[in-house]
Amino acid sequence: MSQKKHFYYRPKTNQHHSPTVRWTFVILGWLFFVLGIIGILLPVMPTAPFILLAAGCWARSSRRFHFWLINHKYFGKYVRDWEENHAVPLYAKWLATIMMAISTVMLFYRLPADMTWAAWLVALVCSGVIVYLFRLPNAE
Repeated sequence: MSQKKHFYYRPKTNQHHSPTVRWTFVILGWLFFVLGIIGILLPVMPTAPFILLAAGCWARSSRRFHFWLINHKYFGKYVRDWEENHAVPLYAKWLATIMMAISTVMLFYRLPADMTWAAWLVALVCSGVIVYLFRLPNAE
């Protein structure tokens, strides 16, 4: 009978010295993590950026939460890929592109004519995000 070995990634943390700043980062980390979970349920809200922001906040405030997130069953690999190589899986790039395109098209369809400028602004920001994403290395 073979036993499954567990590998735990050891995080590189850069904890702040001030307790006030650390607590602020802990709270922001949980806020971003909850927003990321909401993003799983709502197709127009992103998940990955919020999870990565949570990881960044916890790296500066809580070894325990950061360690938990980077070894998480679902999010851990993405956070480790980002922290080690600033890499994003190709399918995630395409999924983000498709979701941003759908959301932007919906804005053009749903906004009144005098608010079209807002849809164009969102389209411009989304285009910038897409260019940025595809310039990043692909995670394996």
